[in-house]
Amino acid sequence: MATLYPVQDTFVRGEVSPRLHARASLDLYRAALSTCLNFVTLPHGGIRKRGGTYFAAEVKTSAKKTRMIPFIFSADQAYALEFGDLYIRVYAYGARVGTVEVVSPYIEADLFDIQYVQSADQMWIMHKDYPLKVLTRTAHMAWTLDEYPFEDGPYDDINDTSTTLTPADYGSLTPKMTGLTTPSGTVDSTGSNSNAWKLFDKDGGSEVSFAVQDGFISYRLAGGVQAIVDAYFVTSSGKYAGSDAPSSWKLEGSNDGAAWSTIDSQQGENGWAGTETRYFEFFNKTPYEYHRFRWLGNNGGDNTRIAEIGLNRAAASQTPFNLTASSTAGINDGAGFQTSDVGRNVRLLGSDGHWRWAEIKARTSATVVTIVIHGLPLPDLSPISRWRLGTLINGKYLESGSLYEERLAFSRKFSVYASATGDFNNFAVGEKDDDAMAFLQAGGGQANDITWIADSDGALLIGTSGGVRALSGSGIDEALTPSSFKNRRSRTAGCSRIRPIDAGQSFLYVTRSRRTIAELSQVNTGRFSSDDIGQISEHIPKKGVVELAFQTDPDPLLWFPLDNGELGGYTHQPSQDVRGMHRHDIAGAYSGSAWGIVESACVTPGQTGNDDLWLIVKRTISGVTKRYIEVLQAPFEYDAIDDAFAVDCGLTYSGATVGTVSGLSHLNGQTVDVLADGKVFKGLTVGSGQVTLPGGATAAKWQVGLPFNSEADTLELDVGGKDGSIVGRRKKVARVIMSLLETDTTGLSVQSFMRGRWENVRLPSIVAPDGKATLFTGNVEVPIDDTWEGQGRVRIRHTNPTPCTIRAFTPAFDAEP
Repeated sequence: MATLYPVQDTFVRGEVSPRLHARASLDLYRAALSTCLNFVTLPHGGIRKRGGTYFAAEVKTSAKKTRMIPFIFSADQAYALEFGDLYIRVYAYGARVGTVEVVSPYIEADLFDIQYVQSADQMWIMHKDYPLKVLTRTAHMAWTLDEYPFEDGPYDDINDTSTTLTPADYGSLTPKMTGLTTPSGTVDSTGSNSNAWKLFDKDGGSEVSFAVQDGFISYRLAGGVQAIVDAYFVTSSGKYAGSDAPSSWKLEGSNDGAAWSTIDSQQGENGWAGTETRYFEFFNKTPYEYHRFRWLGNNGGDNTRIAEIGLNRAAASQTPFNLTASSTAGINDGAGFQTSDVGRNVRLLGSDGHWRWAEIKARTSATVVTIVIHGLPLPDLSPISRWRLGTLINGKYLESGSLYEERLAFSRKFSVYASATGDFNNFAVGEKDDDAMAFLQAGGGQANDITWIADSDGALLIGTSGGVRALSGSGIDEALTPSSFKNRRSRTAGCSRIRPIDAGQSFLYVTRSRRTIAELSQVNTGRFSSDDIGQISEHIPKKGVVELAFQTDPDPLLWFPLDNGELGGYTHQPSQDVRGMHRHDIAGAYSGSAWGIVESACVTPGQTGNDDLWLIVKRTISGVTKRYIEVLQAPFEYDAIDDAFAVDCGLTYSGATVGTVSGLSHLNGQTVDVLADGKVFKGLTVGSGQVTLPGGATAAKWQVGLPFNSEADTLELDVGGKDGSIVGRRKKVARVIMSLLETDTTGLSVQSFMRGRWENVRLPSIVAPDGKATLFTGNVEVPIDDTWEGQGRVRIRHTNPTPCTIRAFTPAFDAEP
């Protein structure tokens, strides 16, 4: 049979599963490899040696697992956060940000269960066992982590037991007044009305009449005390409300009774009904000793009549007071109040039909807690039968979050909670379009836990252990509101709790087993489907995916650490049908593993326009476990050989010409490779943090780090059979022709599968006289020592700390007829 020359000019399918090594009839077969290690499949078709990893720092505590999380304000202000046992450190563009370190509550065992969502300079951090935290950047060197203050929600269902809650106080600025100065404070008014105190007697059935159309009523706290007022209500009289009720007014504060500041004002308050109550809330943080309600006009009457004014004493100014339950039924499954309820919200429906919310400040017993009231004061102290406790308690805190249509959304167990539009603190459920919302049993007909939520085109995606659902407005391009929503099930795989990735052209998530990665596609409005992107390379994610990180530049790449410590890669450009997986063994070793263990990965925008892939790599260095933060460098492309960076855990020296460099104590005792002014030096040892070039050599530009090889194994090609497939028939490869781009051929060699001898690429003219590596672009032919048992398969290896790109591969082989 004549010699065959089948060209393989694309490798976009990457390393395929051993289960497919005989499926030569598949279209993908001729674009695939049996091994693709430390090579990246390019969207253009070729494979390119990955860049090395740059050493940024050792984690704070190398003995403990650590995680990297991105914090991206913009493409120009991006950070990588080191989440360790009870701390957070901050990095930017390959280096730590000063000495910034934030104390955190998260222990080592919980780090990889953390989920997060970010908006501008705030990041909300969620974990089912921790109250919601918010990490805030106020300046490059100023970071804080605080508990996030929920306002009025989210809540459990309304109490349906006979248990009542009785408050011991009103949460009001004034006590229940019985006179102008009793029981405390002083009431004053226009005309020194002797009945003015009745406006604060907590009785909406009494009223005070003023024979003027404009005037005032004031209250001064006793003993020079100051307090903050941020809400109030006004109740009209039972008679003449339509004409005698105030129509415009100012609420004012003062600390001397002479100089007054307006803290709220209202106009156009017309059309009052008898004993109608209107409620007003506003922003105010300033405390005052005096507060004055000054009305500027009424609704046309000769007199002004008001039944009640309730001024709320802001929670920050209140003394906590008792809230007493009539029994423990309905409270924590009948167990009553617990110490873990401290900080929990409770919503109370007052006798006026208006909901208030309170915060539990302390627990006295199973039936008694102390609270402060937020918003409006209670109208009376009667027992409250309609109440609901906050849903967030120890062990049942929020688990994931997302931003969607100007709402901050969170999930827990089967529920999704979305804030009011544009008000991320407010989770008080309502009926207005911009009110907060709560969706229960979002997991669908099956009781599947929600594992994550994420914003996507036209829907809030809800990942559950049973599949993906889509929550959106009820119509096409209709906003999600309390009265307009649909929650659709999609035919998708169950989801793990690993944070999904928006990959631009599609959405990628890890399935429930953590052994496959699925691509979510929108089939029509509000409906999605998913496919296993790694099915042809199932052996790679089957090792167990740890987390996902997506890199847009210089190439669209999904990166995913695996349970065995390898780093999985996936070139993802579906519009060009580019879908290829590859594996990466980061140099080093740990406890019997022949590579450094990649434990975490995240991506941030880099300074050069390329994205930075941050890694945490665990190795054994000088007998001690070390965890290092490293940044994968952009692969070599159209540059000078001196700038190539193809070593791991490496550093760069640039400066005066020297023969020894220091600062390498993180690699003490390790064997390293050096690219020095474009010359390759292999097998040098780091001692006392230094490495010296042999033979008195010197250089001004050094790249120093742990060496790694890039390897590619071809599949058995099926071409030229006159009577059918030649898969399985004996073949013998005589030589191979490779099309190379910017490749240091001195580190490139090939080998037959059946012979152990590596054949080096020999191009004598390619090495410069000064020993500096030269990059070759073009075709090169390499003879191979093969046998008839080789099946026409070849191994390719590149071992130098220099660039290598293979555009195409052509074996010349003979096959038995």
